[in-house]
Amino acid sequence: MFKIGDFSKLGQVSTRMLRHYDKLGLLVPSHTDQWTSYRYYTIDQLSRLNRIIALKELGFTLEQVADIIDDESAVSIERLQGMLALRQAEIQTELRHKQEQLANVQARLSQIEQEGQPLPYEVVVKSVQAQPVASLRQIVPHANEMGYYRAAMYG
Repeated sequence: MFKIGDFSKLGQVSTRMLRHYDKLGLLVPSHTDQWTSYRYYTIDQLSRLNRIIALKELGFTLEQVADIIDDESAVSIERLQGMLALRQAEIQTELRHKQEQLANVQARLSQIEQEGQPLPYEVVVKSVQAQPVASLRQIVPHANEMGYYRAAMYG
């Protein structure tokens, strides 16, 4: 039997994380002392801890990890493959978003290098619903006459 501190060193996780897993029922200690509340783990539980860590590193939530680990017979190979394929698609989407962010950062750096300073304003492109638009054009001979021509065009 290993005390929680020793087991955490073996599994390379914090004692806080082990307590959290215990609270969630993911990795319940083999024995808890009724007087001191010390948690004790067995070496056999190390493989379960490693499986939890491996699934977390793949990006699964602790709830999904619990589903996979707690009832391995209920989680078929097909379902696990489906979960992994879904996770793969999520990661690819995140990667595309991050690549877009990286391109925007690179463009901003390039713009700063060319102009020597950042723009005093930010341009954000947003999509809006289609709207009907009417337009008129006219050449105004002099800026002083803008009011007259504008009123005439509005009329």
